[in-house]
Amino acid sequence: MTSAARRNRRSIRRGRALLVAPVLAATIGGGIAMSQPASAAARPDAQRFLSAVVPCESGGNPRAVNSIGAGGLFQFLPGTWHGVGGKGLPQNASVAEQWKRAHILYAQQGTSPWYSSKSCWGGRI
Repeated sequence: MTSAARRNRRSIRRGRALLVAPVLAATIGGGIAMSQPASAAARPDAQRFLSAVVPCESGGNPRAVNSIGAGGLFQFLPGTWHGVGGKGLPQNASVAEQWKRAHILYAQQGTSPWYSSKSCWGGRI
């Protein structure tokens, strides 16, 4: 057998492995994998998490604005605020509206938008 033929056979085997592995994983862990998204399993409760974020981000001040223009309880950047349906600026919105938009962002992205403050809330949830 030539070296080209051997390489071709190895490529075919690797391709089969790439196709079989996800099917096998889904078969073995299908009940768990199908019941909820993988990222949801590792997420803390939204209300508990967001309650821990507020002191870190704004000190509880719904009108707070930082040096880069992030504002409100959760220190939304204007683009992020608008991306979750907010109008105007977050620091000008009601507290209830800020919480609503924070819940939407958390549902979409989990803890990642607040990762920079993890040292503050990380041990509390």
